[in-house]
Amino acid sequence: MKKCVLARLAAAGIVLFCTGQSPQFASAADDRPLIWSPSKTGANAYKLRLGVRRTGRWNTSAGAEVAMGATRTGKISPPGAPVRLWGMASRESGRGAVRRSSQVSVDYNALRGTGNFGAGTARSWIVTPTLDAEVHRSIALQCNAYESRCSEPKLTQSAKLLSPVSRTSLTVQSQASSSGLSGVSRIGVEQNFGNLRLGAAVADPLLEPRSVFDISYSMRW
Repeated sequence: MKKCVLARLAAAGIVLFCTGQSPQFASAADDRPLIWSPSKTGANAYKLRLGVRRTGRWNTSAGAEVAMGATRTGKISPPGAPVRLWGMASRESGRGAVRRSSQVSVDYNALRGTGNFGAGTARSWIVTPTLDAEVHRSIALQCNAYESRCSEPKLTQSAKLLSPVSRTSLTVQSQASSSGLSGVSRIGVEQNFGNLRLGAAVADPLLEPRSVFDISYSMRW
């Protein structure tokens, strides 16, 4: 019975993903109280994120996420986390040359009893007419309700210099733990072409340097 329900939810998400939405609906999606966001996560894998949002001094949203995959023959693969519960709160302040933002997020996998908590702040300002700067600080924590334990918090800080005209940016990232600051963990360059982002970086440059290349594409409908 559960597999049947999940299969129907996945099928509904696949249909909506394939048919898409009209431009008018997409342009007003962020203003609607209901969240309905299907996406393709693999060759035969799909994810449906649904929930509600509320705007105000803090923009809040919460809901559930349903994932489903299948083999090439069409057989549904047993999902490791069929349904996740999630919530998010964000706030932006500042105008003109200096802007600040804060975000808190949480998600919970009832099947495994694992949950993730994250919080972060960001600050951006104009350095010169052709150069902007951004600083991001975040903390991430993973807990298991069934085992009554939490992992060590992961603290990350990154600084970025970017050119709004060329959309090229230089990023430096560092991490910290209970033992202290681990030093620079990543130095890289990113280039954006519309919705396409290309990145090249050197990870762990002080101890064991290795090359890392990233490519990502985002689409909203």
